[in-house]
Amino acid sequence: MKNIKIISMDFDGTLLTSDKKISNRTKKCLTNLRNKSYTIIGITARNLMSVKNVLNVDLFDYIILNNGSDIYYVKENKIKSVSSINPELLKKIFNLFENKSYQIDFCTPHNYLIKTNKKGNTKPFIKYIDDINDIDESVSRINIFLSNPNEIEENKILLNNTFDSINVVKMYDTDKTNSRIWLTINPENTNKLNALKMICNDLNYSINDVIFFGDGENDLALIENVGIGIAMENAIESVKEKALYVTSSNDDEGIAEYLENNYLDKKK
Repeated sequence: MKNIKIISMDFDGTLLTSDKKISNRTKKCLTNLRNKSYTIIGITARNLMSVKNVLNVDLFDYIILNNGSDIYYVKENKIKSVSSINPELLKKIFNLFENKSYQIDFCTPHNYLIKTNKKGNTKPFIKYIDDINDIDESVSRINIFLSNPNEIEENKILLNNTFDSINVVKMYDTDKTNSRIWLTINPENTNKLNALKMICNDLNYSINDVIFFGDGENDLALIENVGIGIAMENAIESVKEKALYVTSSNDDEGIAEYLENNYLDKKK
């Protein structure tokens, strides 16, 4: 068993169940591990207000937000911006996809600024916009929901061929309640792995000192590069193929199952 110092995990499809909750068993497991001096890090595509909508942030020491564009220091209650998408690039991407998409999310550290014809969500961190000029916050990440999802691969290629200063990932819902697929865009060299390396460096740890649980394409770099990369049973196949282990699904408390068996004394 490697000398693990950091326990980290994706949220949707991994830590959270299909109904976007964290089980009492998993909460207790993470709390016990923090009490044993492990550093607990959440790593998600969500922004801070979206995270706070589904769980208690005090379970964690750090939370990597927006796929690595922002880092939330929980004890200090502050966000460090790692990178953002410049306004000129935002306009170019918006113009390219305005007529191809039923929804475009401009994700800031705290809010979602959404251009869509399907308004209806009333969560306080969701703000609807009518035009690119309505954006008045720094944008960490963009989500593009294509009107024709069968065109997602060709549009991922289009983005990569058109812009050399972005990182494009194909995203899926891997839980039982949804089957959406979309593209998410971060600034170049911005991803979950690089943000995690920044925290490791601050703590004088190596990326090899980390265990990570994940399920999606945006988790692949972590699964392949941390000390122990673990896929959920509900993960996409490419993640399971690269993982050192596969644990039970997010709805079967796979994180707690693995950690209890390997890092907690089951007699206590």
